[in-house]
Amino acid sequence: MKKIRCRDKRKILFPLILTAIPVIVYLLKINGGYLAGSKVDWLSQHSVFPEYFRQRFYETGNLFPDFSMELGGGQNIYNFAYYGLYNPLYLLSYLLPFIEMTDYLQILAVLEQIADGILCYVWLKGNQFKEEESFFASIAVVLAGPVIYHSSMQFMFVSYLPFLFLALIGYDRYCRTGKYAFVTLGVLGMVLNNFYFALGGVAALVLYGLCGWKKEWASSPAVLIKSLWHQFYPAFFGGLLSFFYLVPTCCAMLAGRSEGSSVSWKELFLPEIELDKILYHPYGMGLTAAAVIVVAISLFYRRSREKYMAVSLTVLLLFPVFDWILNGTLYLREKAFIPFLPLVSYLTASFLVRFKKGVIAPRKLAAGFGAAAIFLIIGVQYVRSSKYDTYEIYVLLSDMILMGAALLAGWKIWKRAVCTGILLTMCCSCFLQISLTKKELVTEAWMEEYESDDVTEAVKKVLEKEDGLYRTETRGTAEQNKAADNDILVPGQNVTSCYSSVTNPDYKAFREEELQLSRPTRNLLMQELSNNPLFLKIMGVRYLIVREGSGAEAPEGYQLIDTINGTCIYENEDVLPVGYVTDQVISEEDFHNLSWQEKQMALQNCAVAGEGSEDTDAKEMAGTMREADLTGFQDSFHIQSDKTEKITLPLTEREKNDSLLFISFDVKNNRRSSDVSVTVQGEKNKLTAKSAVYYNGNTTFCYTCSLTEETDSLEIELGKGDYEISDIRAWYASPKEEDTAWWKDAGLQLQKDGDSLKGSFHTEKDGWLITSIPYDENFEIRIDGKETTVQKVNEGFTGAKVTAGQHEIELIYHTPGKRAGAAVTAAAALLPLLDRLLKRKRGT
Repeated sequence: MKKIRCRDKRKILFPLILTAIPVIVYLLKINGGYLAGSKVDWLSQHSVFPEYFRQRFYETGNLFPDFSMELGGGQNIYNFAYYGLYNPLYLLSYLLPFIEMTDYLQILAVLEQIADGILCYVWLKGNQFKEEESFFASIAVVLAGPVIYHSSMQFMFVSYLPFLFLALIGYDRYCRTGKYAFVTLGVLGMVLNNFYFALGGVAALVLYGLCGWKKEWASSPAVLIKSLWHQFYPAFFGGLLSFFYLVPTCCAMLAGRSEGSSVSWKELFLPEIELDKILYHPYGMGLTAAAVIVVAISLFYRRSREKYMAVSLTVLLLFPVFDWILNGTLYLREKAFIPFLPLVSYLTASFLVRFKKGVIAPRKLAAGFGAAAIFLIIGVQYVRSSKYDTYEIYVLLSDMILMGAALLAGWKIWKRAVCTGILLTMCCSCFLQISLTKKELVTEAWMEEYESDDVTEAVKKVLEKEDGLYRTETRGTAEQNKAADNDILVPGQNVTSCYSSVTNPDYKAFREEELQLSRPTRNLLMQELSNNPLFLKIMGVRYLIVREGSGAEAPEGYQLIDTINGTCIYENEDVLPVGYVTDQVISEEDFHNLSWQEKQMALQNCAVAGEGSEDTDAKEMAGTMREADLTGFQDSFHIQSDKTEKITLPLTEREKNDSLLFISFDVKNNRRSSDVSVTVQGEKNKLTAKSAVYYNGNTTFCYTCSLTEETDSLEIELGKGDYEISDIRAWYASPKEEDTAWWKDAGLQLQKDGDSLKGSFHTEKDGWLITSIPYDENFEIRIDGKETTVQKVNEGFTGAKVTAGQHEIELIYHTPGKRAGAAVTAAAALLPLLDRLLKRKRGT
């Protein structure tokens, strides 16, 4: 009776511990006035996108949107679908409008970690493992590096794990009973949560199933195909059900995904020991040496699911081709192996059972430990010169020695020594991940200042005042601006910035190649807020909200019109509306013959469309320009400094009409691990370290500086580092005096559905409709109810030809692949019903 009571206590105690651990981890993270969210991706992507989707739904009532007018100048909303457009965990928040998304995500992260532990525990117990072995194996998941780290960083790297465990539980249930709802829902949930990691999740599920191989499955090719279909068609159903989301998302990726790194075929098929895939690193499995030892020992089992699983994992980890495939053939990154955490957990539970029973021969234990040691030592030596410091090598050696001692003690003295060793090393790894996380967390005080009600009220006030279609952006400190890239404070607030792995390629090229906008951040995926006055005019940024105490200043041309408790509202009435009509155009060929400086100036006075107008000269539209001699900033020079240096250059040759100064120079970074930054008149350019994951390739720094009557010098900040500056050039410029009649507002307004715009206008001459909405062939433009050809204007934006007269116009966006995907989902929804009818007919 005493044993029964003890076992009953364990049934309650182990789940309670698995529930308590995530809560304790959360409390450790927020201790000291922090939020459990990072300053970069969590703040600027993983929290703001779900809130944007939620607010857009409240505003439009449209659960299946096509277009996002607010972000990145206006883009296919599926460019941002990766960040949770149909994530079931985020959709729940639509029912809770009174909870801030930042609070919701922190709560959700804790619940997700609890679900990981409990579901892993349930799955392992369902495989006939005892409570103790299931508990310690589940600990390996709950305390894994990516689970601890990314619950506060890139949450979607781990938030799909409960659905993966649901699919694994469902697969076992399906094998026992033939009921497969959990498998189908688990796969569907993984895809909707994160299609990127769903590939690895489905691979882990299939691998788990295949490792339970039965000889009769392969009695003939036909039987093999039939057996495989029978084992995995429930997962296939789940994939098909997600097509309403997956197809338009894939179409968006094909059109706008940034290119991955190039990889040689030789590199893919040669074995490589990359320890970050499995050890410590939060972007890999984040486990300890115990995991490597368990996998290695499992290789020496007799034929069994565990042996096949260990062999499969070893092959996956050794050959980069699988890394490449799991990363969608984009690049080689360890994060693709996070979904295989459950399989390592399964091997751990099996090992603990076998070890406790004493059925593993000592020679196999020794052989497995020796193989693991060789693997780890070779791995350290292989990457030592570039990745591992001496102290990290000592940590790894200590980890190996501790687990070796635990195996020896467990074999000779105390069976639970191995469990204790696993728990100790995972706890140490957990505290390491928390300390790494802590450095990147946002503080409550910073967040309170950033989420100022005054800023939101200022945006609301502007939108209530404005009848036309313009853009409204905020300005603050560098950190605040970075956080604001995707932050839409009020529905209808349109911005030019965007931070997403998928984006409109024409808009990106226009910013970086045509206008050569400065790039103040290190990430090539960021299309940052810009203070370039010419770009702001082209994009119709009429209002700027400057945060109180941030030190930010509005660019030349903006006038203070109001304040709200120190938050300033600026307006520039001279910017172009989002849509206008003009007959003053130049051809693409003439535009391409202009320099990057002349392109910026020409777009203030004309548009680029078709074959141009005979009476519009591109050079004349660009105004006047002459080279400047910047005394003290000549020729090439070499910077070697551990601190930022500031210099002031006198503008001795400036003439009265010079209102702009353009500067460009080449930069060569001599330090692989350090960024380079140079700031001119408050405008920063940055070149990312060559070792950075998202190297921005910004080797030519370009600046557009406004000059007021009082400007008589140039302030330059040379950032720390070891770099060379060469080919320094500068130009004074005076734009052509603007003809205020060269354009007419098209009267565009975003409609209630959020996917279309309507307007009306009158023009005296044939001309062009020009918008600052990035070009997309999936727009439908109707003029007076008749569809017209959508054309690319201004080298990256949507437009169309118009004739003289009064016209009604409508722009409607149609997401590519949306209808096809919805049709597949609708058909897939009938498949389980059809399958059930067939089974009844067969009497099964």
